[in-house]
Amino acid sequence: MSWHNKYRELARNALSKIPAYGTDIDLSQFAPKETKGDIDLHSISDILESVGISVDSQNRAGEYYQLESIVLERLSKTPGLEIMSLEEALDIYGRDLEPYFWKAVKVDTDKFTAIAELAGKGGYFIRIKKGQRIQIPVQTCLLMSMDQSLQAPHNIVIAEEGSEVSLITGCAAMRETVGLHVGVTEIYVGRKARVNYVMIHRWSEAMHIRPRMGVIVEEGGEYVSHYIAFTKLKTFQSMPRVVLYDNARAYLSSIIALEGNAKADSGYLVELKGSGSSSEIASRSITKDRSEIIARAHIVGSAPEVRGHIDCQGLLLSESSRILTIPILDAVYDNVMLTHEAAVGKLSEDKIIWLMARGFRREDAESILVRGFLRVDLPDLPPVVMSMIENTLRIIAKSVL
Repeated sequence: MSWHNKYRELARNALSKIPAYGTDIDLSQFAPKETKGDIDLHSISDILESVGISVDSQNRAGEYYQLESIVLERLSKTPGLEIMSLEEALDIYGRDLEPYFWKAVKVDTDKFTAIAELAGKGGYFIRIKKGQRIQIPVQTCLLMSMDQSLQAPHNIVIAEEGSEVSLITGCAAMRETVGLHVGVTEIYVGRKARVNYVMIHRWSEAMHIRPRMGVIVEEGGEYVSHYIAFTKLKTFQSMPRVVLYDNARAYLSSIIALEGNAKADSGYLVELKGSGSSSEIASRSITKDRSEIIARAHIVGSAPEVRGHIDCQGLLLSESSRILTIPILDAVYDNVMLTHEAAVGKLSEDKIIWLMARGFRREDAESILVRGFLRVDLPDLPPVVMSMIENTLRIIAKSVL
């Protein structure tokens, strides 16, 4: 595909481009690997369920599974919903996909986007046709199990005008392994469409995680995102960019709970480019042992009558861990409303004692308080998605104490 060559050339020129945030990594340590693809998913059902994936595909409109660089399955069970690998989509649609190819995320953003274009394999292509409102979620799952492996899928989601869909993406390591996951995801929300996107990560303590995400929301569209990570990973860095046009809306939440020596640098960048657009960013960070989290949030108001709010909260569960919050508000017009609040602290001993006085054991009292800390708004999500998120938060509250 000759039109594709320009993106590969841009990627080659960016292979040494250091990312703006986070720890740099030597890419030469990792390479794409393939497996036989004969994995029994039921044998790892506990791992899959912990990241929101239903092994039996109950209450799912479609699914996509990838292990290392091998696509295991892609299936749509609903009319008006396309699910295939990106390679298949490029073969079928060719240049018709260019308006959605490396537009929400630039291929030369850094060395990680570059390696995804040049060496990455797999990735899902999901399209929801115009006016289709899918009431049960689509699930996608990215798994890794091999040492020194590079998993770098390029995912594209297109929600056409007036459509609606909920996506659940679960990413996990099947065993303790050293690897690099670079998942590039581009999401295009059409006019008056809505996308609910839930991503849950659970990796091993030697993994490097570098998601690269971009979202473009057209007039009157809505994007609701929940990112959840609870793990011992080695390093993590992500800064999704969300662009909102006239009267578009975004609600973005992240819950990151780290332990061991894990280091994370993550956040959201929202560009309010259309009049009347609005966004809220809510982050919850928990650290224990010697883990560190830098929680960023950046809203740019570059159109009239836009609104944005940042809510950053951090909870330290050890003396040796660290949380740094960096909220940034950037207003170009004088009739915008941008606000933020941030706080970092420890579990309140008074509240623990108050709960213990009412019959709770100390560990149960601490778990109750952690679950309360992790709670964020879940605006208008389908019941099956809300239930899945609540179950994940209960797992986190139990695992971090």
